[in-house]
Amino acid sequence: MASWKLRALFTGLLCLHGCYALPDDVPDDVPDDVPDTFYPFGEEEGDLVAPVNDDGSTAAIPISTQFPFFDHLHHSLYVNTNGVISFLRQVSQFTPDAFPLREDTRLVAPFWADVDTRQNHGRIYYRESTDSETLARASRDIRDTFVDHPRFEATLVFVSTWYQVTYFGGSSNTTVNTFQAVLITNGRHSFTIFNYGDIQWTTGDASGGVNGLGGTAAQVGFNFGDGL
Repeated sequence: MASWKLRALFTGLLCLHGCYALPDDVPDDVPDDVPDTFYPFGEEEGDLVAPVNDDGSTAAIPISTQFPFFDHLHHSLYVNTNGVISFLRQVSQFTPDAFPLREDTRLVAPFWADVDTRQNHGRIYYRESTDSETLARASRDIRDTFVDHPRFEATLVFVSTWYQVTYFGGSSNTTVNTFQAVLITNGRHSFTIFNYGDIQWTTGDASGGVNGLGGTAAQVGFNFGDGL
């Protein structure tokens, strides 16, 4: 079976497996309202924009390099409106369940909650990057953070950004969140970076939230889909 490793680096508000400092020489071509730790995003970066919707998903997105995840190799993924990147199927569930989950719910969740992009100007951007500048940055981020990978060279970076999105039950005037998941691999080892801006809400109305808070709050993490 293929060898694999999955690591996570969290910046902004949340940290898992410890907090790590990123290199100082990060690009400054990100919006002024998000930290420089974000990878550049937006249509000017070649991103596609997910359809405006509630509880929707993209179609399966082919990726050019296999992404190892929990001993399985994946060649496509889905970007889901509710703050999840999934590998086996679309995920429309808006109230998160505690991990671990069964039923082939194999996913990376930077912020699993009830996002509704119909309510304001918030958008979801995504792209696969194989350009030399992005690959070099990703390789450097991994080598500088995980010292047991001093020769790591990324061959694929997938960037998905939820920009100024509000919650189900919100409006054009309610609070917004910005967060990003960056999937990085060389085809054998896989890493995920979660970047966070100002997180102002955790819960949609249908999940018991009031003004974006309370109820069943957002969940962050990884799930294989075997219930273990």
